[in-house]
Amino acid sequence: MISAPALAAALVGGFAASVAYLRRRWKFEFARLEASLQHERYAGRLSVDFIHALSDTFDGETGGHEVARQVLYESVVRTAVRGTRAMSACIFIARGETLVPVHSAGLFPFLDGYPTELKNASRADVVRALFRGKRYSVQASVFSELLRKKRAGIINAFPPRDGMTHHLPGAPTRPRSLLASPFFYEGRLAGVIAVANPRHGGQFTPAELHLAEVLSEQLATALRMRHLFSVEAEKIRLDRELGLAGSIQKLLLPQYIPQAHSLDISTIYRPAQKIGGDLYDVFDLGGGRIAVVVADVSGHGISAALLMAICRTSFQFCARYAITAADLLRMLNRSMVHSFKRGMFITIACAFIDTQRNTLSIARGGHERPVLISNHLIEKGKTEIEFLDSRGLAVGISKPEVFDAAITEISRSYSRGDVVVFYTDGLTETLNSRGEEFGAARLEAVLRASHALPAKDVNAAIIRELKAFSDGNEPTDDLTLVTIRAT
Repeated sequence: MISAPALAAALVGGFAASVAYLRRRWKFEFARLEASLQHERYAGRLSVDFIHALSDTFDGETGGHEVARQVLYESVVRTAVRGTRAMSACIFIARGETLVPVHSAGLFPFLDGYPTELKNASRADVVRALFRGKRYSVQASVFSELLRKKRAGIINAFPPRDGMTHHLPGAPTRPRSLLASPFFYEGRLAGVIAVANPRHGGQFTPAELHLAEVLSEQLATALRMRHLFSVEAEKIRLDRELGLAGSIQKLLLPQYIPQAHSLDISTIYRPAQKIGGDLYDVFDLGGGRIAVVVADVSGHGISAALLMAICRTSFQFCARYAITAADLLRMLNRSMVHSFKRGMFITIACAFIDTQRNTLSIARGGHERPVLISNHLIEKGKTEIEFLDSRGLAVGISKPEVFDAAITEISRSYSRGDVVVFYTDGLTETLNSRGEEFGAARLEAVLRASHALPAKDVNAAIIRELKAFSDGNEPTDDLTLVTIRAT
């Protein structure tokens, strides 16, 4: 039978042993927590350093887009290796249904086994082999389960796969433990950051996995930023080039409007974009004759602007030899019809004004009807405003024999105070917030109220009424006005 003193001594000894064990356990746990905290702090510093390093990839593209992208990848894999104390890391980018390695640090293992010829290969040969056409199937890769679940994870088992080479015993490195963290762009897989083999020979920890997740999130954000920056940079470049093209296009428009002693001429040209497809020209034919043209090229943008430039050059050439406005359009169609692609055409209104005989002849090729306001008709109580409805086809859509037969010409005499207005459909087809068009009736109404004003003020009245009608909305089509008043 155990005596009381012996029992007490045993209890005291057991308690002391328990206390000693607990002290050792607490000390071990404290050391582990301290090491984990130190690692978290270290990983945090690496993450901060990595974020600062990202600014190097947005430095104005000094090294070019692809070079800067490689700098970004290099920062990621370097931070991943340092933060996880790993042997290597690699970034895979998703291309279709495959993952393609784009940058690595260290000797990243071949995940489906090493080719036999690399058993005794140099480091450089291994790296070259990894990036020379190497692709991994998204569905069949070691990452497939993590990619399916769209989450990061630690992979510690690498069973042989059918049709894949076993890892060679003498290979430079073999996968023992793998961190994999996928990243996504607009809901689609963009790639994977993979980190292989801790230097201490064990397996990766959850803390190291967390660092890989942070890096993949930062890489996805950086790639999104790069895409947005590149899109914005491309937009700025295009805007700059379009602005330059618009400036050049304005030089193609008449820089001088011949102001005959009996004509007051005012023009407005307002492209909906930086460059437009409208055209106008006014120039002296000699002998008191003035040629006027207003045209609208199908479509918008650069192609329309180029066609507009060709049309103006052809117009000026043909006008030198044409006897009438209809002749000019026939010559213009004949010279340009073979230069048009399918679906492209030009609507055009052309006028020859003889200031000595006070006559106006007009031909149209599918264009908006010019408007004539005649003071002598007003005085006689007759039609005061006439939409000049000569008939014809648009330039570029018909063979010369068809076009020539369709073109008609009308002539009018004019007197002091008469006004003629040429315009494009950017005026009459402007919509308001209710979807209504400005239309010919509203144009007629504003001309009734303003026809006695100088040509410049008539144009200003039209634009003022148009802005009020459209509720200040931005124009969606080019607009051109040429107003001529007999003085």
